[in-house]
Amino acid sequence: MDAYRSKSSGERQLRKLSIILLPLALLATSAEAAKAVKVIEPLAAGVVGGVSVESTTVTISDTAGPVAEKLEAKAAEKRAAAHLPPVDATATARPRPEPAAYETLPLAMMFPLAVEDVTRDWGLTSGRRIRLAITIDTIKTANAGMMMLLGSSDELAGTVQVLDAADGTKLGEFYVDVLNVRAGMLGAAMRGSGVREKLAAEFAKHVAEQLSGSKRKPKAKQP
Repeated sequence: MDAYRSKSSGERQLRKLSIILLPLALLATSAEAAKAVKVIEPLAAGVVGGVSVESTTVTISDTAGPVAEKLEAKAAEKRAAAHLPPVDATATARPRPEPAAYETLPLAMMFPLAVEDVTRDWGLTSGRRIRLAITIDTIKTANAGMMMLLGSSDELAGTVQVLDAADGTKLGEFYVDVLNVRAGMLGAAMRGSGVREKLAAEFAKHVAEQLSGSKRKPKAKQP
């Protein structure tokens, strides 16, 4: 009985601690969201609001490698479960996959598709032709146990170099850090599935904001 009481007391104290720390975690999330982008080298004159994103390359750094490998394995499992052929990384041309299949692709293949989807949606399809060279140095996924107790985070961060598509001239550079803290059952529900793809889309949104010079996606033109 004493052991049961001790366990119950410990659980109550842990719940109280989580109630105290949860607002702090949420405040930290807001603070991180406010500084999601750090400008390293300002974009060249005439670039903001007048570019066409022609291509995107993604490199995974050694620091992000271990987590990336685990996510790649999960993507391969999903691809096999969907009865899709293995990805041919050496192919120079391949049919564009549907967004539903993004979760079955390696990160370096999925990420450029996410960037292309978002930048097209933001109207970044005319003007000076540019390409993006993205180096991912941080990938983290939330710990389910910690998320239910005190909160845990998903994170995707890296450097974006903006280059002239024709000659490779560097036109600017910035750092994007997407950090999403989730806590409790509500946080888990909001997190949902497809976390890797959601992080990539949010990262791409910050890229589009920098290139367009606006925090708002342009309204679709009426036919």
